[in-house]
Amino acid sequence: MELSRSRRGLQKKFVASLLIVGFSPGIVALFATYLYSIQTIKTSIGGSFQQIAASTARRIEVMIDDEIDGARHLAATPLTVRASAEASNGSYRTEDPQAIRARLLQRSSQWERYRDGEDRVLPSYIDRGTLVYIRDWYAVRAGGYQNLLVTDAQGALVASVAPTVGYLHGDELWWREAFADGRGRLYVSDIYKQAAGEYLLDIAVPIMDRSGKRAVGVVKLELRRANLMKAIMEIKVGDRGHGMLLNTEGTPLICPVLPPKAHLINDPLMRQLMQTTPGWVVAEDDAHGGHNSIVGYAPIRFVHPLSESSLGGHQWYAFVRQDPDETYAPVYTLLRTVGMIGFGMVTALASLGFFLGRLFVKPILMLQEQADAIRQSVRDLASAGRFDRALRSTAERRVTVRTGDELESLALAFNQMAQALDESLKTIRNQENELLRKEKLASVGQLLAALAHDIKNPLGVIRSSAQLVLDDHQSEAVKREVAQYVIEEVDRLTNRINHFLRFARQKPPEVRPVAVKVLLEAALQEWRALGTGSVIAEEVSIASDVPDLMVDPDQVKEALVNLMINAREAMPQGGTLTITASMEGKSGAPATVVVRIVDAGCGISPEHLKQIFDPFFTTKDFGTGLGLTNAKRLVEQNGGQLAINSQEGKGTEVVLRLPALAR
Repeated sequence: MELSRSRRGLQKKFVASLLIVGFSPGIVALFATYLYSIQTIKTSIGGSFQQIAASTARRIEVMIDDEIDGARHLAATPLTVRASAEASNGSYRTEDPQAIRARLLQRSSQWERYRDGEDRVLPSYIDRGTLVYIRDWYAVRAGGYQNLLVTDAQGALVASVAPTVGYLHGDELWWREAFADGRGRLYVSDIYKQAAGEYLLDIAVPIMDRSGKRAVGVVKLELRRANLMKAIMEIKVGDRGHGMLLNTEGTPLICPVLPPKAHLINDPLMRQLMQTTPGWVVAEDDAHGGHNSIVGYAPIRFVHPLSESSLGGHQWYAFVRQDPDETYAPVYTLLRTVGMIGFGMVTALASLGFFLGRLFVKPILMLQEQADAIRQSVRDLASAGRFDRALRSTAERRVTVRTGDELESLALAFNQMAQALDESLKTIRNQENELLRKEKLASVGQLLAALAHDIKNPLGVIRSSAQLVLDDHQSEAVKREVAQYVIEEVDRLTNRINHFLRFARQKPPEVRPVAVKVLLEAALQEWRALGTGSVIAEEVSIASDVPDLMVDPDQVKEALVNLMINAREAMPQGGTLTITASMEGKSGAPATVVVRIVDAGCGISPEHLKQIFDPFFTTKDFGTGLGLTNAKRLVEQNGGQLAINSQEGKGTEVVLRLPALAR
């Protein structure tokens, strides 16, 4: 599992590094492309919108200036318009103001009756010549005007194409601005609503006398807004772009999308637009639902000087906008295209990364696998009973890498290390064999010394007893007693020799599967048969998940019996012998069965605990001192471990760890 995790981790790091190195510049380039494209589009489209707005402003200026010129030309007609205004003024020149006022009211009443159809005869104070003239002038431009009328110096009607107007106009703004107390000025009104769906624009010019220094009347043109809308409607910016005519209050006077004055341009945007020269800006809110919109603008300036109240006291601006989604559509298309290309590059880089990752990582993984195998082999040496049972040659742990780079050098160094380790293990094995041989020789010497000591005294007793038997003066009873003593000494010698032979002979184990319960019951049965002395209580507990053992049953049983005999001898006054068996082992490691033999005896002192496995060491008055030595040797020969924990006066615990049958 660790190997698999490291494999995935190394490959992931390699692929991630490749993607970061390859993809980071792409992200930076994409972001830079986006910023550059946005700025380029803003500059390009903003400049285009500025030109469109400036062109539209010029067209509106020319249209209004042309209408003013036409109205001034009409007002300057000497034989009709000017003459009729002067004649109307002369009709009440000798009267005082009250009489003039009375006359005007009387004429107004008469005009109202005529306008309502009560009188069918045109009043005499309406100049018929001028009426015919302005009707002809109007007919030529009928589509562009709502009405055309002429007034005198009192604001009284002289002639009107449409009879629906009032007679007195002296109190109206357009007349006061145009007449200007006889000075005469040009006046252009703001666009206003006349009727449902009908919007007009008033142009009023003074009728000047022959000297051109004093106004004698006013000519008023009622211009339809449709004339100006032509200039606005001709603006085509994509599918959702359009132009508008605004005043400084932010009121759209002409808008192809929404009705006039149905919405207002917000103050921040108007502050951006109210400039003296054409330009373009990026509007956070363009009053049409768009955000970050590019808008172009241009102020409208007429050639003719107008009165201060003209255009409602405001200034007009041409305004051009486009839906930002449509404006930035080329950028979004470019980003999508670049994004798709980038995605393809990422996919290609990822595929290349996985391929190269496997190519580069494979030799490293081979080295890791072989190193792990060698590590496991060396670890087994520490837990093996004998070195030659766990020793494995590392000859098959070689790695072949042909890359011509540092990886090949690393593989070569690894193979050299494995070869050196193999030679070291062989040297250790030879040294261990030599050490074992020397230990055996030393043990044989100890064995012979102990055997000579144990045989010498009994042989002397046997010789003396044989002499007594050969003495004819001895009674039969004495001879029989001496003969029985000789037999007992021979049996004791035979038992001692058998112990020595078991220690000296190291028969290799014949391992086979055996159940823990069967093995313990067999050992307990033999231990009971050998039992003498006080009664020992038995407590045996075997866990349900304990697997079978893979050992030599006879050798392990002999070791268990020796350990149980020691436990009995440690409890001369009686006690409890507790035996437990359970499974032990980490995930992925070989399973081990742990057998614990616990007595409640006298325990072992710390100084003696260090020597208990030495051959011939014993604190008893009897025995050979080979019991624990044989038990430890038998357990380790079967691939197990034996350890003793003891506290003096509290008892002893013997722990056996035996190899379990692999499941």
